[in-house]
Amino acid sequence: MVDTHYDLLSICYVCYLKNDYTKIDAIAKEIHNNKDSVKAIFANLYFMSIDEMKEELDDNYYNENVSIIEMFKISKKILNYYLPDIDFIYSIEGCDFLSIDDLDELYKEGLKSIILVWNNENKYGSGNRTDKGLTKEGIKFLNKAISLGIGIDLSHANKNTFSGIIEVIKENQKQGNEVICYASHSNARRLCDRNRNLTDTQLKQIKEVNGLVGVFSNRNFVVDNHNLTKEEQKEEYLRHIIHISEIVGVDNVMTSTDDMRFSGDIDPEYFELSIFDYSNIVKEVKDLLLKHFSIEDTNKIMYQNAYNKVIYKLLEKNKIK
Repeated sequence: MVDTHYDLLSICYVCYLKNDYTKIDAIAKEIHNNKDSVKAIFANLYFMSIDEMKEELDDNYYNENVSIIEMFKISKKILNYYLPDIDFIYSIEGCDFLSIDDLDELYKEGLKSIILVWNNENKYGSGNRTDKGLTKEGIKFLNKAISLGIGIDLSHANKNTFSGIIEVIKENQKQGNEVICYASHSNARRLCDRNRNLTDTQLKQIKEVNGLVGVFSNRNFVVDNHNLTKEEQKEEYLRHIIHISEIVGVDNVMTSTDDMRFSGDIDPEYFELSIFDYSNIVKEVKDLLLKHFSIEDTNKIMYQNAYNKVIYKLLEKNKIK
């Protein structure tokens, strides 16, 4: 299986700040002990407003005296130590504190994916808690990222910024530039009415640029009714995959978790957000998908689409057979 969104770089950096690697060690053991295993992960280093970072992460998580490049390098080194056998797509989620010039150095260090905005407004665009659109600086930033071959992740953008990003992608495609684009952790708003989820119109926009969608198993974005049992929640997760595949095509659907249990010491609710047991997630997701999809399409959704259309292209490898 491929997990197209997990905040592993942020987990590693918080471990580094606390000099306590218990959490990343536990995650690594969980993945290694998984019989079938998660073979690839989109690992995120994420940023938001300074106040939000202090509340959700660590008082010292963002320090203007430590560059994002240094944070990225430290986190990546730790992650590779604990999970050396995983294919990683290293991503930055929320480009608030990055300059356009930073992209060159980060790309050299292994950055392969960006999420332009988190939930709020930054200098490049706006997330789903605001209404503003893509800025001129945002257009420049995206064009630079595309020119380097960095993947463009549409998750978290509000409708206006989302449409602006789609137009930048289309313009680049018209010019003959390949743009690897996807929404790494976004579900169907028709089935769960959260502003982070995608409307059918947005899903059609993704199809227009041959983008992909990573359907994620965070309960809050799968079901409106949190009183449903875990099994009922899993069935709703399957409905999201079916609905999204009917719009973007089964070849453009991926799997994602946005697993937030590592934040349980901040808010105990995070322990309840995961629908699947990560130590057995491959079997659980596969069994669920096989209720509706063929084995061929199940394999596409679980790993082949992500490898063929995103990972191998970003890592400059040959396509999976």
